Amino acid sequence: MRRTFQILTLSFAWLCANGALWDAVQVVAWGKMVRDYSRIMSFSQAVKKTFDGSGACEICAVVDDVKASSPAQQVERSRERVLLALHTPEKFLMNAPAFAWPGVMHDSGPTRTDPVPVPPPRC
Repeated sequence: MRRTFQILTLSFAWLCANGALWDAVQVVAWGKMVRDYSRIMSFSQAVKKTFDGSGACEICAVVDDVKASSPAQQVERSRERVLLALHTPEKFLMNAPAFAWPGVMHDSGPTRTDPVPVPPPRC
């Protein structure tokens, strides 16, 4: 819940900072205009009247005034790239363990050192 609140708050702050909040208000105003016009005329005529610009509502007028009065925020972009963090991790190599079980001389098992017994002679 807390993380969701943080994400929503950060998103709202971002929308306010870059002016996209007024675009969202404009979309709401268009939706309201389409709804109101479609009550008295067909849907296609309501959409045409909404977007032709002749019948702007009071919300559209407020959004236009705010966008016209706010200074255009021009961010100066430099061509230089800034690396915020550079970390090249070491390569991870997984080796077999170096220890062996007690009494084992070889990885495949103990090796035989005494001669192979010969069967006893038959009489």
